[in-house]
Amino acid sequence: MAIKQKLQQKVPRIEIDLTGPQGNVFVLIATAKRLARQVGVDGDKVVKRMMRGSYSDAINIFDSAFGDYVTLFVDDSVELN
Repeated sequence: MAIKQKLQQKVPRIEIDLTGPQGNVFVLIATAKRLARQVGVDGDKVVKRMMRGSYSDAINIFDSAFGDYVTLFVDDSVELN
């Protein structure tokens, strides 16, 4: 038996392959907006932070905001700081 926070049960774990079409920054931003509504995070704030920097910055911000709900897959072609 696992004890989970009620909020985590409402949001199914999703997987995003950053090397495919889901890895497009605009898809990540749309996903961030949707997830923010589901988990009660200020989506506008997260999206503004994602849009300020580079692609790798956007990925890191997305991961820090939604890493409990999303698994991001990368390969050597995706540069992360």
